[in-house]
Amino acid sequence: MSGEDERQWGYVEGVSEDRLLGAFEGATPVTAATVADEAGVSEQTARAELSRLVDEGRVRRKTVDGDVTLWFRPVTAFGPDDDPGGQSPADAIAELDVPGTSDMMRDWRRTAVRAAYDLLAAEAPVEESTFAAELFPAHSAGYDDADAWWSMVRSRLRTLPGVDAPTWRSETTWRFEKAAVPDDAA
Repeated sequence: MSGEDERQWGYVEGVSEDRLLGAFEGATPVTAATVADEAGVSEQTARAELSRLVDEGRVRRKTVDGDVTLWFRPVTAFGPDDDPGGQSPADAIAELDVPGTSDMMRDWRRTAVRAAYDLLAAEAPVEESTFAAELFPAHSAGYDDADAWWSMVRSRLRTLPGVDAPTWRSETTWRFEKAAVPDDAA
């Protein structure tokens, strides 16, 4: 059955994931109509298969303006050959540029980021409020205010291997993708 026939007759089962995922460029959101056009399937097929990929965690969706659904891939879902062979979390944390007036203060702040990373890796998905509630008291890293602490941690946590930070401002759920972390990571 050709792509034109699939579009004409509605839902078609067994569409290649490569065809669907090929419609995405990085983490840029797209509509189901765009995916359908790029994959050569009906919009009904695209929506059904994208919903399946959402259930598998390979694609996400967001409704905007009350009725427009946008589909996007998590930032950690793509990359060169989807190869997680990058830097280990320990090395990435050791190289983080953190604020501080002394080496000891910068080490405390890296330790706070590591604690947030470890919490996320162990308990994902994690809501933003959980990080401050569970970690700030023991890992305040010289901050008096949990919001200022979270601002420092948040901007650095999102850069670490396997971390899937919220894409939209209204989202507060952080996820972790073990497949994006090098196998020999500590």
